[in-house]
Amino acid sequence: MRRVRLPKLGIGPQIVAALLILGLVGAMAIEPTRQLVEQRDRIAGMSHDLQKLERSNEHLGDRITRLRDPDFLEQRAREIGLVRANEIPYVVMLPGPGERKAGEDKATPKEAPPPPQTGFLDGMLHFLGVR
Repeated sequence: MRRVRLPKLGIGPQIVAALLILGLVGAMAIEPTRQLVEQRDRIAGMSHDLQKLERSNEHLGDRITRLRDPDFLEQRAREIGLVRANEIPYVVMLPGPGERKAGEDKATPKEAPPPPQTGFLDGMLHFLGVR
């Protein structure tokens, strides 16, 4: 039997094989790395949304506290025109544009004379209901 001698190839094929293996490992690592970067971006976005929601919850909690305050509720009710039972509502109306023009055409009324000055004692007696 005759032995067949294989030719020596040298170091070149070993380098090519090593480069192919490194390229394959690198190609396999691209997808997980891309997914990792996407997940980090998504986590950052969700953290930002969470902070916004927490601020919104704080604002709504403050509003709930205000709405439970009876003084605040009364103020809001009065703003929309509600009154308590047995209260007399007063509505102050400003003159309309037509009423202003009519008032300007008329002569100005004479000023009423000032009320007579009363002394301190008369005023006190009137206040107490004696006079």
